[in-house]
Amino acid sequence: MFFKKKRMVLFLVPVLLIVGLYFYDANLDVYINKTDGVIVHKDKEFHRGYETYQKYYVNGEKTFEIDRLIGKTENSKFLGFKESVWKIKGEPEDKVVFVKGLMIEGVYERK
Repeated sequence: MFFKKKRMVLFLVPVLLIVGLYFYDANLDVYINKTDGVIVHKDKEFHRGYETYQKYYVNGEKTFEIDRLIGKTENSKFLGFKESVWKIKGEPEDKVVFVKGLMIEGVYERK
Protein backbone atom coordinates (compact mmCIF):
# COMPACT_ATOMS: atom_id res chain seq x y z
CA MET A 1 0.00 0.00 0.00
CA PHE A 2 2.81 2.39 0.89
CA PHE A 3 4.52 1.84 -2.47
CA LYS A 4 1.34 2.60 -4.41
CA LYS A 5 0.94 5.95 -2.63
CA LYS A 6 4.61 6.75 -3.12
CA ARG A 7 4.37 5.92 -6.83
CA MET A 8 1.26 8.07 -7.18
CA VAL A 9 2.96 11.01 -5.44
CA LEU A 10 6.05 10.62 -7.63
CA PHE A 11 3.77 10.80 -10.66
CA LEU A 12 1.56 13.69 -9.50
CA VAL A 13 4.27 16.10 -8.29
CA PRO A 14 5.91 16.63 -11.73
CA VAL A 15 2.51 16.84 -13.43
CA LEU A 16 1.30 19.51 -11.00
CA LEU A 17 4.59 21.41 -11.38
CA ILE A 18 4.30 21.45 -15.17
CA VAL A 19 0.64 22.52 -15.03
CA GLY A 20 1.52 25.34 -12.61
CA LEU A 21 4.37 26.56 -14.83
CA TYR A 22 2.11 26.41 -17.89
CA PHE A 23 -0.51 28.66 -16.26
CA TYR A 24 2.21 31.03 -15.00
CA ASP A 25 3.58 31.29 -18.55
CA ALA A 26 0.11 31.80 -20.03
CA ASN A 27 -0.57 34.76 -17.71
CA LEU A 28 2.60 36.72 -18.58
CA ASP A 29 2.25 39.98 -20.52
CA VAL A 30 3.00 39.62 -24.24
CA TYR A 31 5.38 42.01 -26.00
CA ILE A 32 5.05 42.15 -29.81
CA ASN A 33 8.07 42.35 -32.14
CA LYS A 34 7.16 45.16 -34.53
CA THR A 35 10.43 45.44 -36.47
CA ASP A 36 14.07 44.71 -35.75
CA GLY A 37 14.98 46.57 -32.58
CA VAL A 38 11.40 47.58 -31.70
CA ILE A 39 8.92 45.84 -29.39
CA VAL A 40 5.41 47.04 -28.50
CA HIS A 41 3.45 46.54 -25.28
CA LYS A 42 0.09 48.24 -24.64
CA ASP A 43 0.66 50.81 -27.43
CA LYS A 44 4.09 51.74 -26.01
CA GLU A 45 7.09 51.31 -28.29
CA PHE A 46 10.41 50.22 -26.83
CA HIS A 47 13.53 50.73 -28.99
CA ARG A 48 16.95 49.15 -28.91
CA GLY A 49 19.93 50.99 -30.33
CA TYR A 50 23.48 52.21 -29.94
CA GLU A 51 22.60 54.94 -27.41
CA THR A 52 20.75 52.44 -25.23
CA TYR A 53 23.65 50.01 -25.50
CA GLN A 54 26.15 52.67 -24.39
CA LYS A 55 23.93 53.63 -21.47
CA TYR A 56 23.52 50.11 -20.02
CA TYR A 57 26.72 48.28 -21.09
CA VAL A 58 30.42 48.99 -20.50
CA ASN A 59 32.95 46.98 -22.54
CA GLY A 60 30.22 44.48 -23.41
CA GLU A 61 29.33 43.86 -19.75
CA LYS A 62 25.95 44.69 -18.21
CA THR A 63 25.95 47.60 -15.74
CA PHE A 64 22.54 46.74 -14.30
CA GLU A 65 20.85 44.00 -12.30
CA ILE A 66 17.83 42.04 -13.47
CA ASP A 67 14.88 42.24 -11.08
CA ARG A 68 11.99 39.95 -12.08
CA LEU A 69 10.22 38.38 -15.04
CA ILE A 70 7.44 40.61 -16.38
CA GLY A 71 6.57 39.15 -19.78
CA LYS A 72 7.45 37.27 -22.94
CA THR A 73 7.57 38.03 -26.64
CA GLU A 74 4.86 36.91 -29.04
CA ASN A 75 6.99 34.19 -30.64
CA SER A 76 7.77 32.50 -27.30
CA LYS A 77 6.43 28.99 -26.83
CA PHE A 78 5.92 27.08 -23.57
CA LEU A 79 7.84 24.10 -24.93
CA GLY A 80 10.51 25.48 -27.21
CA PHE A 81 12.21 28.77 -28.00
CA LYS A 82 11.53 31.49 -25.44
CA GLU A 83 12.33 35.19 -25.23
CA SER A 84 11.72 36.55 -21.75
CA VAL A 85 11.16 40.19 -20.80
CA TRP A 86 12.69 41.23 -17.48
CA LYS A 87 12.46 44.33 -15.28
CA ILE A 88 15.73 46.15 -14.53
CA LYS A 89 16.35 47.03 -10.88
CA GLY A 90 15.91 50.73 -10.22
CA GLU A 91 14.15 51.42 -13.52
CA PRO A 92 10.37 51.58 -14.10
CA GLU A 93 9.13 48.72 -16.25
CA ASP A 94 7.11 51.07 -18.46
CA LYS A 95 10.33 52.92 -19.45
CA VAL A 96 13.08 50.27 -19.75
CA VAL A 97 12.98 46.47 -20.17
CA PHE A 98 15.59 43.75 -20.72
CA VAL A 99 14.86 41.04 -23.29
CA LYS A 100 16.79 37.77 -23.08
CA GLY A 101 16.44 34.76 -25.30
CA LEU A 102 18.46 31.97 -26.79
CA MET A 103 20.10 34.17 -29.43
CA ILE A 104 19.15 37.68 -28.28
CA GLU A 105 19.96 39.88 -25.34
CA GLY A 106 19.28 43.58 -25.18
CA VAL A 107 17.90 46.55 -23.34
CA TYR A 108 14.86 48.26 -24.84
CA GLU A 109 14.02 51.84 -23.88
CA ARG A 110 10.76 53.68 -24.43
CA LYS A 111 11.19 56.57 -26.87
